[in-house]
This record gives sequence, C-alpha cells and structure tokens, in this order.
Amino acid sequence: MTPAALLLAAFAALGLAITTLPVALLWRLKRSHRPFRRGPRVRAGHPSFPRAVSTEGRPRLSILKPLRGLDDGLEENLASFAGLRGVDYEVVLSVADPKDPALDAVARVRARFPEAPFVLVVGGAPAGRIGNPKVERLVAAARVARGDLFLVSDSNVRVSPDDVAETVALFDDPSVGCVSNVFVGSGARDFGAVVESLHLLTFVVPGNVLAAWSGTPCVVGKSMALPRHVHDLIGGFAAFGELLAEDQAIGLAVAEAGFRVVLSPVVISNVIERRTVARALDRQVRWGKIRYAFSKSLFAGELLMNPFPVALLAAFLAVPGGSPWAGSVSSLAFVALLLRVLQASLLGRICCSPLRPVELLAMPLKDLLQIATQAVPFFSKEVVWQGHRARIGKGTVLVEVERPRLLEAAGAVGP
Repeated sequence: MTPAALLLAAFAALGLAITTLPVALLWRLKRSHRPFRRGPRVRAGHPSFPRAVSTEGRPRLSILKPLRGLDDGLEENLASFAGLRGVDYEVVLSVADPKDPALDAVARVRARFPEAPFVLVVGGAPAGRIGNPKVERLVAAARVARGDLFLVSDSNVRVSPDDVAETVALFDDPSVGCVSNVFVGSGARDFGAVVESLHLLTFVVPGNVLAAWSGTPCVVGKSMALPRHVHDLIGGFAAFGELLAEDQAIGLAVAEAGFRVVLSPVVISNVIERRTVARALDRQVRWGKIRYAFSKSLFAGELLMNPFPVALLAAFLAVPGGSPWAGSVSSLAFVALLLRVLQASLLGRICCSPLRPVELLAMPLKDLLQIATQAVPFFSKEVVWQGHRARIGKGTVLVEVERPRLLEAAGAVGP
C-alpha cells in the first residue's frame, strides 16, 4: 500500500472526528438556549436592546427584507412575518424594480394581513452606485426603518412566530453586537433541492457552529441582526457595498469594534423547493470562492469537513498493493459512509428538520459532488449572482462588475 493511501486514510479519520464534533456542539447549543461564550463579557457605554414596546410609539425592531424575483414559497415566507410574537417590529420590504414580480406576492400578503406592520420601499437607492445589489436594497430599507435594531432577513427565510423574539433577546447582553441564526433547507421537491439542503445541513451548519464555538466571527446574512448604534459605528450598510460577502465583512467589523458576534440557537428555515443540480452546485462554488477570498488556508482546511470522498480515494489506492493495511483502509471508507449518514440524521433531528430516507441515501452523492465544487475556487475568481457577473478580490472586494443590463444583452442568466 502506498504512503499516499495511508496519508489519505489518516486525513479522512481526522475529518470524521472533526465533523462529529459540531453535532455534539449543536446539541449543546440547542439544549442550553445560550450562545457559546467568546469575546468580551461586558461592553461599557452601550445599553442592551430593550424588548419592551417603545413609549415613543415606534417599533424597536426593523426587519429589513431585500426582494428580487419569485423565490420558492415567497408568499408564505412573507406571511410568516405577519404575526410575530414577543417583539414590537416592522418589516421593511425593499424592491429595486417597480416591475419586479415579487411585488405581486407582496400585494397578496398585505391583502391577507392588513394589520401586519409591512412597509414597502421601491427604489430609494442610487441604481448602479453600489456594486452589491443586496446591500443596495439594505441601504434603501435602512433609510426608512424606524427601529433601534436591524434584522436582515432574506426573502427565502420562513420563521415561526417566536423565532425573532428569541433571537433578538440575545442583545440583552450589551457585549453582543451581531447575532446570526442557524438555518436549514426545507421543502425540497427535487434532487437539486435535496443536494442544496443537505449541503446547508451537513456543511454550512457545522461550519457555523465550529466557528462560533472557537470564537471566530462567521456570519451568514440569511438572518442576521445588529443594533442601530453598532450599524452606525461600523459605517452602515453602505460601507460594505463593494463587497460580495457583506455579511461576513459586517461580522468582522463588529468584532473589530469590540463587540461579540454570536450564533443564535434558534433554527430558521431556508425554503428550497426546486433546484437544478447545476444551480445547487453553482451556489456551492460561489460560496466557496467567497470563503477562499477571505482565507486561502482556512478554505483548504475545509477538505476535512468532507471526509467520505477522501476515505474512498484512500481505499481505491490501498486495494492494489495487497498490504495488510488495505482491509482496514477499505473498511474506513465504509465507516465514513455510515458515519456521514448518521451525522446528517442527527443534525436534522437536532434542528427539528428530520431527513427522509431518500435524503439520507443521497448523502454519499452529495459529498462526492461537493468535493468537485471545492476544487473550483483554486482556479477561478469569477462569480455570477442576481444577474451580476463579477470578479472578486481579497476579502470579496468586487474588482469588476458587469451589470444585469449588459448580461441580458449577452444572454447570461444569474443563479
């Protein structure tokens, strides 16, 4: 058996240990209902977020929701924010184009829930002046928002009535400057959606949990909150308008300002009903390029978070040699397969999103597809998202941006 096979087997065994750790950590996080304690315990000079209803007659929480196009389940996603409990809030819906089809869904939801605190913003930001279209929508929404706390919530997010109140309650600790949620895919109806949902559950969630446990700021803007005074202190959303990963950059800026960045134990749903496999993998590639732009070494280390393909390759290399170790290495691949399926099952149960048998059976193929996407960022820096094509530099700075109008003329379609 070649030394390469032994080295790969050792690498895979280490990866299996590392991918098992966040399962235990997530169970602890959910059981304790408290984030991992890292960073300063007391931040003087800044009050905690008051959860009581404002005596000034304005909401304490502004939920900023950028909209573009018809996401899966958009109408029900928006409807889930109509009756939140335990917090005084408004929902600022921010749309760039007055002809955007999302506006039809907004109209139907507002008709169903006329008393819900929805505020609609159409336009409101200089078109083309901000490279990141999501940040452009956040800037427009923040201009009309009246709350003391901002919660950025993507259009494909669906919540339960108490989720938001439990999330923002973490700001009772004045040392906390940014909170993000654990999120999992839900509603998958085809194989591409299953692949994407499994990626979120078995790679993104463990990565976020490990980062939070180690005290490393890791923020995914699917659902993230920060007080208005912290937002202002770091320069506002506009300061991150030329970055693709504005969420992670905001988290790093909050940490640099001396506040804690924490992961909420509240799990929210990212509704993913239908995806082509190509689109699901393209999104993994784009996220990989983002992480690569922040740290090449950490990105390379992410191979440990996908140990099954490595164990399988070690087994293939071990068999021809006839070494007495060959059987053990081959067995490791089988153990890796079973353990990855078990990890997925446990993560689903802990997140109150149990996997169907067909989804568990898809885990090995998901891992094999993922290893291919993990190689792409080493060779390409170009991304296409929301109709924009861009080349990203260090820290996800948008070096070159091609606007949607030019892409449509060229026949390109964003993910």
